[in-house]
Amino acid sequence: MKTLKLDDNQFYVLDAGTEKWIFTTRPEAISQMKEVVKNGNRESVKLLCINTEEDSWVIEQYPWKDIAFELIKEHG
Repeated sequence: MKTLKLDDNQFYVLDAGTEKWIFTTRPEAISQMKEVVKNGNRESVKLLCINTEEDSWVIEQYPWKDIAFELIKEHG
């Protein structure tokens, strides 16, 4: 069994249809997202942010605009 310790009460799920990954940081998730897209899976990819801070967890899709800004910053 694999476990995952959260440092800041949130984690990210990269959903690529039949494949899914869990990450503790957004940069790791976006890095994997780049690999998924490079391998041809563009249509069903989405990044979810799960906030566990309150008793009721909040699940939101991470905005594509914010992903684009992070990629632009990464490449200067």
